Amino acid sequence: MPKNLFIKELSKTDIEYRMAVPMKSLDAFQIPEGEHSKDFGVTDIHGKRWRFRCSTRKSDPYPKPVLSSGWIEFAKTRSLKVGDEVTFSVVDMEGAEDLELGIQARKKIKLFGEVFWSNPL
Repeated sequence: MPKNLFIKELSKTDIEYRMAVPMKSLDAFQIPEGEHSKDFGVTDIHGKRWRFRCSTRKSDPYPKPVLSSGWIEFAKTRSLKVGDEVTFSVVDMEGAEDLELGIQARKKIKLFGEVFWSNPL
């Protein structure tokens, strides 16, 4: 059973440029020491595989991790907007040599002042 790595409500920057990753989740990406990025596999709830890149700042004491390559394509494909939500989970791949994550997105729907969430996308 997958374990949630993080859940994030999306901002304008997340949708248009790169998605900021919570610092507490950085270690899960296993970026090798001395390097500032790592590509990894992501599988959505439909079984489609994506390749994302997690990168950090090169010369700053605060690494501020972001998802860049692959992420924007996923967000556009799902027509994600500001306020929508994504969940990243760690897929248990015993014996796997590389990080594999699951991803699902939900759209935020406001109707008559109430907030509802779509089924996972």
